[in-house]
Amino acid sequence: MTCPRPHPQSWMWAALMPHPPVLVPQVGHGREKEAAQTLGGLERLCAALKSLHENHLPEWLLLFSPHSPSVPGALFVNTAPRLHGNLASFGAPGAHIAAAVPQEAMQELTALLRAAAIPLAHGAQENISQDHAAIVPLYLLSRIFPSGALPPVILANPSGLAPEAALALGKALGDNAWQSRPAFIASGDLSHRLKEDGPYGFNPAGPVFDKAVVAALEAGSAAPLLDLSPDTCENAGECGLLPILSLIGLCNQPVQVLSYEGPFGVGYCTALWTPEQPLNTTTHPYPALARRVIEAHLKGGPMPGVEPDAEDIADAALWAPRHGCFVSIKNRNGSLRGCIGTFMPMQQNISAEIAANAVSAAMRDPRFPPMRPEELDNARISVDVLSEPELVRPGMELDAKIYGVIVTKEGRRGLLLPDLEGVATVEQQLAIAAQKAGIRSLDGAEIYRFTVSRYKEKA
Repeated sequence: MTCPRPHPQSWMWAALMPHPPVLVPQVGHGREKEAAQTLGGLERLCAALKSLHENHLPEWLLLFSPHSPSVPGALFVNTAPRLHGNLASFGAPGAHIAAAVPQEAMQELTALLRAAAIPLAHGAQENISQDHAAIVPLYLLSRIFPSGALPPVILANPSGLAPEAALALGKALGDNAWQSRPAFIASGDLSHRLKEDGPYGFNPAGPVFDKAVVAALEAGSAAPLLDLSPDTCENAGECGLLPILSLIGLCNQPVQVLSYEGPFGVGYCTALWTPEQPLNTTTHPYPALARRVIEAHLKGGPMPGVEPDAEDIADAALWAPRHGCFVSIKNRNGSLRGCIGTFMPMQQNISAEIAANAVSAAMRDPRFPPMRPEELDNARISVDVLSEPELVRPGMELDAKIYGVIVTKEGRRGLLLPDLEGVATVEQQLAIAAQKAGIRSLDGAEIYRFTVSRYKEKA
């Protein structure tokens, strides 16, 4: 582990934002709700930035877009005096942005790149309507600025650089003591090959790449990404690797992942870093709700509100969808205290699903006696939200670290979550799932796979 270098404290914040136009309601026409976790992550991002902006606004934004013009071997910087564009090509001309380009900051950036030996190319393009990777994040962020007016923006594309050069670029940006107070946006979607019915089909490299991105952000280290082979990155069909590497280099500290999911066969990740107030000590609302429900049940009080409009529930988009989920309770020493879940949704929304399974995990796991109130302070709670199971057909991959499995045969069903300690191979995973259901042989069994978004309480 490397020690974080002293920060000049000039960067106000840095964020990773996905850029699918479907997230914009004028484009999605309701389909954006299928990316509920991403919408929730973006809501938390905007709420955190609004809080930061109460005292100071960033004087300009530096946005790395992988869909801006690019030049092999160089960082391309758009030097137009102003930027404007809309999503008319996606049927939403009213979703538009406009921003000035800060000339003094542009000169400072150019000088920095030359001093750091970062190859630079430039060109002027005022109308960026063909660059949805720039317009979508800027449009979604515009509401957090007074009157919706964006600060000046410098738009650049690191796609011409090698991964190591993109990381070095980020480190140079992070080390520079800027004359003004900027903020940084890395725009990037992750793998486009997460599902057979996704835009580019399925490739096993897709989940591997996305898991490495989340690990790299949470560790504040580029190692999980630089350890991937070029073939893995190419087969994943990603467009966010280089902006993300620059983000990691700039921050050189853990970056809080606010959301990750792959609802349309494409990985979307939202993340935020600030130097003044680390945000990764905050527990996600899912395990926070589970704890409130268990505490209320143990005390014999009324169930806390779990509807999306409940006063103490933020980010309504997190709560409306229906998903199966597992609630796990562990003691501080890591030993299991209870785990109950549903592989398909049984309640009207995910909040009610979590509430029901939280009570069951605490009180009805047949392996343990009912939980006592005095045990709760020693407990750590996590919530695993399951994707819809899909039947494993010939040619479809299994991976014990990435996919959970369901084994069904003759009316029996056994489930095992992914990435469990002591379960290293698919063979072990299938055998344990079958054993749990009393299935003696896998011959003639149907196997389903699913992915999990895991939310743990922060210590």
